Amino acid sequence: MQKRKTIVAVYSMFSSLMQAPSYSTHREIAAGKAAQVWEDLFPGTGPRPTIPESWHAAAIPPYDEWRRIYNDVMSPATPLLVPVESIYKVWTTDPSCEMPFARETGLLQGDSAQHLYQIYREIGFELPTAYADRPDHLVLELEFMGLLVEADNPASQQLFLSQHLDWLPQLIADAQRKEAHPLYLDLFGWIEAFLSLERGRVERLGE
Repeated sequence: MQKRKTIVAVYSMFSSLMQAPSYSTHREIAAGKAAQVWEDLFPGTGPRPTIPESWHAAAIPPYDEWRRIYNDVMSPATPLLVPVESIYKVWTTDPSCEMPFARETGLLQGDSAQHLYQIYREIGFELPTAYADRPDHLVLELEFMGLLVEADNPASQQLFLSQHLDWLPQLIADAQRKEAHPLYLDLFGWIEAFLSLERGRVERLGE
């Protein structure tokens, strides 16, 4: 039970870090909350995946600078990167779709978005207004995965990881190509490292 709560806390932390930083988030992370949440995931003294140096408490930039970095990378107005699943997958794999852009990438509202609209409706998951047209934004996918962990359904967790949280490598490659700020490039890599651990965990649960 405690292990599950800790995993949920990590998903919640990453979902929060993918959003525009608030004063409270900055205060908590600069005080070492990220390190504490991460260390709680690995009790004992054995080897553990390390936190990127850019996310150590002492390395967190002042609030105004962090906000500027976020705006440079992911501001909704002029984003360098759009961390949305549909962007990194073909718009649809439906063979009957005759739209000229059906097999293109870089578009919103693709298959993944439509699937998540359906899932969210079925379980009563209310989309925040800011993400109403992006149900497959990484912020929401991480939050939703945390809910699946909380519900303790390994089969659903494994399915969601394989169907909807499999595109981080493409995001990371895009961030590297566009020379995104190291703070967020490191964050994307950190999230993917965690998701890799999660895939192993749910596979073991299913054995």
